[in-house]
Amino acid sequence: MDRLKELNEAKAAAEEVIARIDNAISSLGSASSWGIFDIFGGGLISSIIKREKISSANNDIREITSSLNVLNKELEDVNMHLPEEISNNVSDEVFDIWFDNIFTDIRVQGEITDSLNNLRDFRKSVVEIIN
Repeated sequence: MDRLKELNEAKAAAEEVIARIDNAISSLGSASSWGIFDIFGGGLISSIIKREKISSANNDIREITSSLNVLNKELEDVNMHLPEEISNNVSDEVFDIWFDNIFTDIRVQGEITDSLNNLRDFRKSVVEIIN
């Protein structure tokens, strides 16, 4: 009976991680859309919105960390590494928003795409745990 309870707790923890990953993927998808718009001349407003979406995605990634800690406690032998946040410091925002140019926009879009791919791969790893 204890084994079944432990398995159910691990499954619930994994499902929570997956839900939080899905939130981060959604936020990054939105950032990506705004990033593409920004590359093709979206201007100041699209840069600001894109940065807000990146901040939201970074918050989602931080929330994954707490859920992942619970999952790791349930599955002590599993060592999983969460993808890194997208750089979103003051200098990144200054260059992206105030010195808006295609080179910065393309670089940021690449970071968003890399993070999306990493989160999708990470999600697959978590799904494999509960299957």
